[in-house]
Amino acid sequence: MQKDNHIVSFLCLSPKTRVLRHFVLQLMIVLVTSFVFLDREKGVISFEPNLVRGWISYFISMNIAMYINLYIVTPKLMLKDKLSSYIFWNLLLITVLVLVVSGLHYYFSPPEGMSKQQSIMFFVVSIFSSYVTYGMLVAGVSAFALAVVWIKDNARMEELEAATLESEMKTLRNQINPHFLFNMLNNANVLLKRDAAKASFILLKLEGLLKHQFNSVQKQLVKLSSEINYLNDFLNLEKSRRDSFIYKIDVEGDVDNVMLPPLLFITFVENAVKHNPDSGASVYLSFRVDDDGLSFVCENSKFKNLEKRDVGGIGMSNIRRRLELLYPTTHSLEVEDKEETCKIKMHIKI
Repeated sequence: MQKDNHIVSFLCLSPKTRVLRHFVLQLMIVLVTSFVFLDREKGVISFEPNLVRGWISYFISMNIAMYINLYIVTPKLMLKDKLSSYIFWNLLLITVLVLVVSGLHYYFSPPEGMSKQQSIMFFVVSIFSSYVTYGMLVAGVSAFALAVVWIKDNARMEELEAATLESEMKTLRNQINPHFLFNMLNNANVLLKRDAAKASFILLKLEGLLKHQFNSVQKQLVKLSSEINYLNDFLNLEKSRRDSFIYKIDVEGDVDNVMLPPLLFITFVENAVKHNPDSGASVYLSFRVDDDGLSFVCENSKFKNLEKRDVGGIGMSNIRRRLELLYPTTHSLEVEDKEETCKIKMHIKI
């Protein structure tokens, strides 16, 4: 459906198809006015000079009506909600053109073998049919102009929505970055006071993590395997500063061929570390890729009697919002907050 909309937009709006659009309009006018060449008495197509002159007058007048409507009457009156003025000026334009063209046609191709009354009736019928023809032309042109405006508005809305979505996604990613940075710098500061050599090692690891983070936020998608390695380095860094810290990452399925938005899991892991006690802490991560999509589990121990709350605070709110924007109908997120453990289960159809 979206592809069809792009095709319609290209045909109706693109400067590359301008000539094609005008060619189609001219072809329509030629088809509409071709009845002039019909010899009613003989029932055949005729190109007698009088008929050709009549056709030329119809062709020129219809072009006048079409382009005046397309570029003046419709955009300046109808599209600005001046409907009464739009109707008035179109009626005036059609009346002038019909009288001029019908008069010329009557002059160049006068009805033969008719009484005066029949001639008048023929002229009246000709005027009426011309009114209908010009009216249909004007209505068609106005409808086309309205369709073009509608397509432009839709394209503008889609562009605005895409820009808003991208802006919101960048904002959400940037909101995650400072939280991660402050946590890691605080860890490094603690290690500097205990062991300078170990702190140097930690800072090198931290540099690698921050470099990965900086590079990731510049991309729309990254490999799941790369994110898992990033989480492993993060947890390994955390383990190096704690006396008793256990973590495990289980991976099942083809994680190398799964592409996801960057930094989608780090907030879960940060929260798992944050709510863990200093001793006896544990974090368990599981990634499973199958035909049904990606299943992620993050389970951690936590302080006993920790007051239950919205796990993760702002960070979790950001993740929820990102998931709603990225996978509005194809994701699920569950939080099991118990007295001594917290488990987060997420599933994404990919």
